[in-house]
Amino acid sequence: MILIENEIAFVSIPKCASVSVHNALENSKYKIEPTFAGDGISMDNDTTFKLPQIGNAFEFEKSNRKIKQHRHQSISEIYTFLKSNVNTITVRRDYCKRFISSFYYIFGWWISNHYKIYYKPDSITNEFIYRYFTDDVIHMIKQMADTTKASFYDEKMKKSLIEPLFKEYTLNTDIKKIIKENLYDNTYINFRVFDSQEVWKSGYKPTYEFDINELYKLENMLFDKYNKEIKIGKENSINKSQSNINIIEDQKLRDWVWNKFEKQHFTKKIF
Repeated sequence: MILIENEIAFVSIPKCASVSVHNALENSKYKIEPTFAGDGISMDNDTTFKLPQIGNAFEFEKSNRKIKQHRHQSISEIYTFLKSNVNTITVRRDYCKRFISSFYYIFGWWISNHYKIYYKPDSITNEFIYRYFTDDVIHMIKQMADTTKASFYDEKMKKSLIEPLFKEYTLNTDIKKIIKENLYDNTYINFRVFDSQEVWKSGYKPTYEFDINELYKLENMLFDKYNKEIKIGKENSINKSQSNINIIEDQKLRDWVWNKFEKQHFTKKIF
């Protein structure tokens, strides 16, 4: 999503330190440019499609940053926009920890803040995932990689995941009003964050890849290459203790995430 020194692109994979790297680049002396057109958000040229007015996405927009939107793009999309197969940088993360982080981000922060809802204490557990992330829902998440279909599946996702969430797991007394007036407006929820981080590589092998727990290696690589310092801090963390959500990383969940989202990317196809 960010072109560094006109020759290497940082691929902004959701829940893989993308905000931390973005901020670090903004605060450095590196020359950076966006790998997408314009500052606005658009989905299939639909100018009425919008993101929730919360969080760092709009803090970026209101700031003096060089790149005002924190966008997520695959390597393929970056190559298409730049018309060049530039070198790329990705950050990898344990697949299950990333899924859990995505869950707290979408359900524990994004949805609850945007719709102003309050969950029943300790009601949203692993069982919610197994119950509502059906194969149909997972199929829709994967189809949202095609941005021409994203708004279509967004409404279906809200029907499958968010409406029952509101009805069964919240303390609000005005849920029917929230559903009627707010849920099915044109506000986009980025369910794509649940899809495998491999999707964002779009079949390409990144030039450089770093573990999220070893970002000092990314700092060192850039310094060795350009002789400019960069310090990547930890940002965009979710306060799980305030979310009334209790997702546990156990072997059952790890197996479930692997089989539903990851396995297909690591299975050799024989034609």
